Amino acid sequence: MKLTATFATFAAFLTTLASAGILEARDSCNSGGVYCGTSLLNKGNYHDHIVEVLTQNGQPTDEAHVDNSLFNCLSGGEISFISFCGNGCGGTTTTSPDFCLQ
Repeated sequence: MKLTATFATFAAFLTTLASAGILEARDSCNSGGVYCGTSLLNKGNYHDHIVEVLTQNGQPTDEAHVDNSLFNCLSGGEISFISFCGNGCGGTTTTSPDFCLQ
């Protein structure tokens, strides 16, 4: 019985934190935006989705391709592959769209 009471107390605590905004979920990308993988990973839990989209487009799924591929953000946080940025990505620390470095 003590374990059940402890779990209930913990659940109530988490609910309180969530309602206070302390436990915020990361955002999805903004529809119409252009993001490099690095930005998507910083924004939310996109790793598996990036790997899936890269695979669907015949691209490697190594760390460089996950981090440095450019994606369009579609509705609902979906993404579509644009290209791999062989020289890395720019714009990842700004509010402007990301881009491939030349």
